[in-house]
Amino acid sequence: MAQYTAVGEFFFEEMYGPRDFSDRDASARKLQTFLHMFPGVHLRDIEEVLDLLELTVQLDDQLSRTLHATAVPISFDQPTYEQYYLEQDNYDERLRQLDLVRSCLLNVFHLSRSALLGIALHRTRLMARLAGIEAVHVFLTRGYDALRGVQSIDHFSDTIYSRELKRLDRIYAVTPYGPEG
Repeated sequence: MAQYTAVGEFFFEEMYGPRDFSDRDASARKLQTFLHMFPGVHLRDIEEVLDLLELTVQLDDQLSRTLHATAVPISFDQPTYEQYYLEQDNYDERLRQLDLVRSCLLNVFHLSRSALLGIALHRTRLMARLAGIEAVHVFLTRGYDALRGVQSIDHFSDTIYSRELKRLDRIYAVTPYGPEG
């Protein structure tokens, strides 16, 4: 569906893209101090986004360190990745990550309906730079812009959640009756 193109690109480039997100994540931790700059946004509105970013970094760094420590070549294949993914033994944390993704998408979608918030985001980049939160400001602005053309986030959110849950359950060999064994 065409309405999800921009949000899909945002999701895969800004959340899971192949680059260093340390500036974004460091400035995200500082963001709480500056929330008053954004009309209609409160700490509770972005706490889950911050939790998602932190959890994602933690899980991905843990997996990356394991791959590096065992000298897995850069050209590893999907079965190798999934073997190491399973060995992390963090099903519950990965499930929490999926729940946060879905919840964040729904919450941020609702925030994106505010034109006033969009104006504030687009007019405060210099202040964000001066405050040392430019990277997370750019992230939030891109997310806001990506969601503006979306009429309903439900289909996108449900699709991401169900596909990733099926993948997670397949890797961990989870059935409705528990792990296969």
